[in-house]
Amino acid sequence: MSTSFDPSSVPLRILVTGTRGKSSLVRLLHAGLLACGLESRARITGVLPRELTPSGCRTIRRTAPAHVQEMRWWLAQVPRGTDAVVMENSAVAPELQEAAGAWLRPTLVVWTTLRSDHAEAWGPGIEGAARALAKGVPRGVPVAGGPETAHPGLTSLLRRRGCPLHILSGPETPVSHREANRALALHALSLCGIPVERLSAARLEMAALSPDIADFRVLGEREDLLAAAFSANEAESTGRLFGETGWDPSETTLLYHHRPDRPERLRGFLPWIASLPWRRTVFTRTQALLFALPFAPFARLGWEDGITDAPSFEVWRRGRGRVFACGNVAGWPLEFLARCEDVKLS
Repeated sequence: MSTSFDPSSVPLRILVTGTRGKSSLVRLLHAGLLACGLESRARITGVLPRELTPSGCRTIRRTAPAHVQEMRWWLAQVPRGTDAVVMENSAVAPELQEAAGAWLRPTLVVWTTLRSDHAEAWGPGIEGAARALAKGVPRGVPVAGGPETAHPGLTSLLRRRGCPLHILSGPETPVSHREANRALALHALSLCGIPVERLSAARLEMAALSPDIADFRVLGEREDLLAAAFSANEAESTGRLFGETGWDPSETTLLYHHRPDRPERLRGFLPWIASLPWRRTVFTRTQALLFALPFAPFARLGWEDGITDAPSFEVWRRGRGRVFACGNVAGWPLEFLARCEDVKLS
């Protein structure tokens, strides 16, 4: 087994960045590359760190807390003869953004979305996210982006880095997040020089790809339904997902799951939550992170502390009708989704 990664040995090297949707794009690109007959290896962080190979998916078991060095370690495992490598930039801190590009030396960067997130590390608003994440785009490397990448502040930053921009125009009518992701993935593959006739096979494979463990979906039957939108991370994306349900908020219970070490995320959600006439609003929290920050700023919300794990949530939601659940996937939401998918977390 090699102990270091030689970028020159892999013709296609794709780095995926952005504020949300990175794991979904990595999965789509990997599936498309395989459908085109290429030997692809990919790594996602998402809610579970995983390696994608031609033979399937493998969960990467951590023996220590998450660290950016995981990307370097994983690249060292890429076997010779690999045609393409796709990797999600898992760094959050602005000062660590450049590490992924230095290790992978990408031939293409795919930028998914640009929205306000991780305000504690990046600063407020879209501008903070743009400044932080642009540091992770190597100078001179082409960038494929969705419509949000056309934000003037971001395009200015990338042009100053000498990066050719290939921005996919948005449709006149809104599409689902899955259709938007597939369009961006196909756009990226075309920029990699994949022949048009092979892109048809990639398109079919992407359309057939099953949802990932935390991907947005509606579970349940009849009127007892749960829309699981935990992976959206910020209010704008979450609002779009709620719009896809077509539900009336006055007939829907809104459940927000909070991580105490993400107070700015909750603050960012509260105006959107208050803007709709929900039947009821429920707030839960990750008990394992109680030490991180006090709950005093949000004490008025009224916490539903009876939901502590997947079984207690399943008991709580029986007979609740339509529930739209969002916020953070860490804790009981991940346990619940893993039970639904029969995925082992450890």
